[in-house]
Amino acid sequence: MNYASVVRILSVLMLVLAASTVPAILTGLAFHEYSQVFAFVAMVVGIVVMASSILFLTPRPAQKARPSDALGLVILWWALSPIAACLPFIIGVQNRSVLLAIHEAAACLTTTGQSVISVESGLWPASLLVWRGMLHFVGGAASIITAASVLAALNLGGPGIHRSVLFVMPEKSFFDAVPKVARWVLIILSTGIAITALALVIVGMSPGRALSDSVSVWTTGVVDPAPYGRADAGLVADIVLAIGLCFGALGLAVALPLRERKPMRALTDPETGMFFLLAAIFAASAVVSGMNIGRAAGWAISALATSGLPIGGIDAGDHVPLPVLVLPALIGGSALSAAGGVKIARLIVLARRAGVEFRQLGYRRSILGFEFRNREMDERSVIGVWVYLIAYILAVFVVMVLFTFAGQDFEPAIRLAIGCLTNSGGLVVGHTAGLSNGASILAIVSMLLGRLEILAIIPAISVSFWRG
Repeated sequence: MNYASVVRILSVLMLVLAASTVPAILTGLAFHEYSQVFAFVAMVVGIVVMASSILFLTPRPAQKARPSDALGLVILWWALSPIAACLPFIIGVQNRSVLLAIHEAAACLTTTGQSVISVESGLWPASLLVWRGMLHFVGGAASIITAASVLAALNLGGPGIHRSVLFVMPEKSFFDAVPKVARWVLIILSTGIAITALALVIVGMSPGRALSDSVSVWTTGVVDPAPYGRADAGLVADIVLAIGLCFGALGLAVALPLRERKPMRALTDPETGMFFLLAAIFAASAVVSGMNIGRAAGWAISALATSGLPIGGIDAGDHVPLPVLVLPALIGGSALSAAGGVKIARLIVLARRAGVEFRQLGYRRSILGFEFRNREMDERSVIGVWVYLIAYILAVFVVMVLFTFAGQDFEPAIRLAIGCLTNSGGLVVGHTAGLSNGASILAIVSMLLGRLEILAIIPAISVSFWRG
C-alpha cells in the first residue's frame, strides 16, 4: 500500500468536503441560524487543521500509485467522511447522539437519504437542508467517479460493466487518470441539476424545493428529509422529476453519448432499453396492485433509481406487495450512476448468458458467444457477475438476520437490509426511527457497504492488502 499517496489525497478530499460547507454557512448567516454556523465553522476548522497537518508532515510519494491504492483510498473515504461531516447534525437540532449524527451524514453521503433525527414541527433549519443537499452532491459524485475509475481499473463485475471513454489506465500513477473523470462527472451533475431546477421553477415550483428535488433526482437520493409530508408538486412537475430520475439512474450511460452529441447511442444503449422495460413491468405490477397508471409509473422509475423521492406524493408501500416493492431496488440503475442495487448491466450480462445456454440445449457442441457494449463476454466475465450476485444475496440475508437480532420484526428487517445495501431511501423511510444503537451501526455499515459494491470491501479484510 502506497500510504503516502493515499493519505495525502485523502486529506485533499477532506479539504474538498470542508469547502462544500460554504453554501450552508452562507445560508445559516442569511437565516440567522448562528448555532448552525458555529457548528459548520468548528467542523471546517477541525478538518482543515488535521488535513493540512497530514499534507505538511507526509512526504511526497516515492512510488507509483496502483488501483489497489485507489481502492484503499475509497474505503477510507467512505469510512471517515460521515464522521467528519456529522457535527452540524448535533448542534442546533433535537439530537444529542453522535451515533445518530453519523447515521444522518452517512445516509446523505451514500444518497440513501432517510433521516433519523427529529426536528421541531418537522421544519429543518435552512442551512441543514443545504448541507444535506451538498452531502448528496458530494456522495453522488464520489460514487460515480469511483465506479468510472477505481472499479473500472479493478475490473470488478466483469469487463465492460464499469468502463467508459473517460478512463484510460495511466502509465504513471493511477491517480493521474482520476481528475479527468472527476471533472466531467461534476460538469454533468451540475448541468443536469441546474437544467432540472430551472424547469421545475418554470412550471411553478418554489426555487428552494426545485433545487432540493433536482439534487435528489440526479443523485438518486432524498435531500428533503420529510418528502412524504409535502404537497403534491403537480402533474407537470412530476413529469420533470421523472425525467430527471431517468437521467440520474442511467448516469454516464446516457450522459456521455449526449456529451458527444450522439443521442441515438444513448437511446440504444442496452442499459437504457432494459431500464425502461423494467420500469414498464414494475409499473404494470403496481397498477395490478391498485395504483393508478401515472403514480405507478412514477413509483417504478423512482424505485429502479433507488431513490426515495415519492413522485406524486404517494407511499407505494401502502399499495404494492413487499416482494414487488423491494425487487426494483435490488436491480437498481446503471453501473455508472449514483443508483444502488446489483445494477442493470449485470442483469443484462446474466440474461444474455442464459439466452446462450438455452440456444445450446439442442446443440451441445455448438460454440456461441454474446456481447455487451460491443465487447465479447467470456466465461470469466460471467463468473465475475455470478460471484457478485451470490455475494450480494448473501449480504442481504446476513444483514437481514442481524437486523432481526437487533430487535426488528421480519418485514422491517427485510426493508432495512435491502434499503441500506441498495441505498434506497424509499424502502427504509419510516423504519429508521427508534433504532437501537446496534441497529443504527448496522444500517451505517450496510449503506457504506452498498456504496462500495460489496465485493470491493473484500480485499480490505486481508492483512496483505494493507501491507502491500
